[in-house]
Amino acid sequence: MTHDIKQILVPVDGSESSARAARLGMQLAATMGIGTTLLYVFQAASVELVGMAGMSRADIEKAAQASGQRAFDKIRAALDAEMIDQVEFETAFGDPAEEIITRTEQDGAMLVVIGRRGLSRIKSLLLGSVSDKVIRHAGCPVTVVT
Repeated sequence: MTHDIKQILVPVDGSESSARAARLGMQLAATMGIGTTLLYVFQAASVELVGMAGMSRADIEKAAQASGQRAFDKIRAALDAEMIDQVEFETAFGDPAEEIITRTEQDGAMLVVIGRRGLSRIKSLLLGSVSDKVIRHAGCPVTVVT
């Protein structure tokens, strides 16, 4: 199977692992002369959803944007300024693995560069549940960064 990679998608959550993935993704994109998109997917925990029950859709989207901004700020702090200038930032709402997989199905001409572990409290697993699901179901190549 041959892929003509035209875009690199780097899912980020503010973790050190996602910062390493962002660095590699941007370095690969620069070498290949293609763009990089950093994607933050807002997934409210069930406790947060109960608190959001009375919020309008616009307020929930504001909360998602603010959460994404915090994750993007952590990535910016971990990277060189000139690297960040070449990047697109996107925020989505939903299950992170499903959102990433959906994007790969819509555009198979991409490479996903994802961190091995995110911010989950379960540190004992070899792979994170999101990275594992993306590896198994993505419609494009996936690189996992440790």
